[in-house]
Amino acid sequence: MMRWALPLFLVAVCSAPGATCQDSNPPIYSEIIPTSAALPYVASRDALETFQAPNGKTVSVLVKGPIGSGTYSRAMRQGETPDAYFPAVVAEAVAAKAHHLVIPKAVYKFQGPEVCTDLNSAACQLPTACSANAYYNCAPHWTIGQYPQGQVTEPDSITDLDIDFSGSELDFAAPVIGLWILEAQRLRLHNFIVDWPELPIASLGTIVSDPDNKGHNALVLDAKYPVTDKYRGGTVQIQAVDIWNPATYSFGPLSNNTYETYFIFGGAPQPTLAGTNAAGGHIFSCKSCHFQNSSTDPSCSFFRGCANFDGFAPGTRVVVRHYTYNGFAFLVNWSNDIDFQNVQLRTGPGIGFSVSNEGGYRGFRLYNSQITRGPGRLISTASDAIDLNMQADMIVQGNNIGYQGDDSINLYSATSSILGVDGATITIPAVCSPDPMDEPIVGDNLALLDSNQVYKGTAKVVKAQGPFCGEYLTLALDHAVPGITIGDNVLDLTEQASARYVIRDNIMHDCRCHGALVNAPYGSIDNNWMYANSAEAIQLSGGNGVGPAPTNLNISDNLIESPGESSQYYGAITMVATDRIGNLLHAPVFEKINIQNNLIWNTPGPAILTASAGYFTLGNNLISDTNQTQSNPTYYGSLPSLDSLLFFQSSHGTVCANGLSGIVTGPIGIDPSDTKVVVNPSCPQ
Repeated sequence: MMRWALPLFLVAVCSAPGATCQDSNPPIYSEIIPTSAALPYVASRDALETFQAPNGKTVSVLVKGPIGSGTYSRAMRQGETPDAYFPAVVAEAVAAKAHHLVIPKAVYKFQGPEVCTDLNSAACQLPTACSANAYYNCAPHWTIGQYPQGQVTEPDSITDLDIDFSGSELDFAAPVIGLWILEAQRLRLHNFIVDWPELPIASLGTIVSDPDNKGHNALVLDAKYPVTDKYRGGTVQIQAVDIWNPATYSFGPLSNNTYETYFIFGGAPQPTLAGTNAAGGHIFSCKSCHFQNSSTDPSCSFFRGCANFDGFAPGTRVVVRHYTYNGFAFLVNWSNDIDFQNVQLRTGPGIGFSVSNEGGYRGFRLYNSQITRGPGRLISTASDAIDLNMQADMIVQGNNIGYQGDDSINLYSATSSILGVDGATITIPAVCSPDPMDEPIVGDNLALLDSNQVYKGTAKVVKAQGPFCGEYLTLALDHAVPGITIGDNVLDLTEQASARYVIRDNIMHDCRCHGALVNAPYGSIDNNWMYANSAEAIQLSGGNGVGPAPTNLNISDNLIESPGESSQYYGAITMVATDRIGNLLHAPVFEKINIQNNLIWNTPGPAILTASAGYFTLGNNLISDTNQTQSNPTYYGSLPSLDSLLFFQSSHGTVCANGLSGIVTGPIGIDPSDTKVVVNPSCPQ
């Protein structure tokens, strides 16, 4: 992907042009996090990306590659299934002390685990039953590594292995995990395709008046899509319904929480299959649904079980997802340095690539890959394309990501709630995990944050007490942090800060999603092309219930066009952090943010909303044809969302050399609540 022909610069993130940052900026939670893994870089096998953070430090993002030589390969034997072949050939390569495994090119059709389909049977309702509604009880199609047999500090089951699939296709069947990687180090997988070719991930339909429930709406699924589900038994589940755009054959521009409904939250009853219409379409009546969130009674929402089709106008074309949160195409736990290259993920249930919370060490890379729908399919993944929560060092580079049912990239830090405070001693919930990094240990630096995730101070763990898999963990800190109380939060900066990441040279498009949704420190989001996302292109999030906001983050040299309907109110790039009742925080939580050299155009609302921010720079951005929707603006203090750049409850910022063009593009708006935000025609060098 080409880098945009815009001048690259770095300005001091200070209160006035020419000022220095080192003395005037207060400390923030990310400053104590190391800016490198302190591991050697070997150019012939490792991946390294760098950037300069807003605080002036050089950040190194390193993913180590497999070490060693020797090649092993064999074809599948007569009568051997892919389910047996792949674990066996990995074990054979390890036993042969080979570090390169070559899989002969073929289409490998996995049988997968046996899934219970009679959901009302006694056997299927057992807590341990494997069903499509309890995919976490099901064995993955393929597992590399082994579940840890106790607490481990370093992965030890699979180490230093490069697997070349030679362009093979791996076809999975059941709506459960495709590949689970456990306790691995320096593992590279490349040159292959993954698909669920026979799974009904999604269907198209039309909203009509309900023939069985006058005054309400029903759904008619097109006749070409299957109405029965061999993995659940009975009819397909109607899980999530969004507007479809027939002109682009993708998610419509209004595919967000204002124009969608889910039948999987709050015990919402399923619509009932009521027969077929003259064209053979399958009619799903909502006579059994809840209507408290209809146009005449908005007192309930689908999050509380009040799901129906009344939010859509009759005649609306919609896409229906049937396996919205069913597992992962790729799941990584308790591993270091996992590298995916040249992978095509055509379609998958749930999330595409995930390094889940409570199990991430350091080092993950997805490079030169595609997460896009397969031939004849409507969507790629039913939920997030990429979901990362791990210790550090994440590279997502050179990928084509599109048509998925949730965010392109969701990268976040996870905090723990404080259960008790006694001076310099705090109590937090324990984590029953084989990874000691999943909870603070002696020597870890902790950020203490209040209930709204506003940073209060940092302390070091000097003593940790609590049984493995106990209910809570008691931590003695080297000093008390003033103002911390029960219900506040702690972030382990040493182990689980999700720091040091690069999102670079990707295309993110045509999805029900944000391009990038992040709340983690020390990152660079640069040289990406984001278009036709249904929500904001980039959302920085934080606050109550979300987590610590990003700090020391660069957003630069991106091309952003045609974001979705919700950007009308929040902007193509947005910073949103709220308190427990939903108000934007006044305290600066987005700190040391550089937004520079981006081209943002053809948007319904603002280009950038900067709220709850401090010590930031917005410079040399080109803003064109924004604020196209002039009706029903949202106000931030005195500012309407008809401004192109909005600054609300923020301080110590430099706004410089931004080019504004277009008939309806609004002005730069700075609310009186902001302090020391300086607007200059040129940027300081």
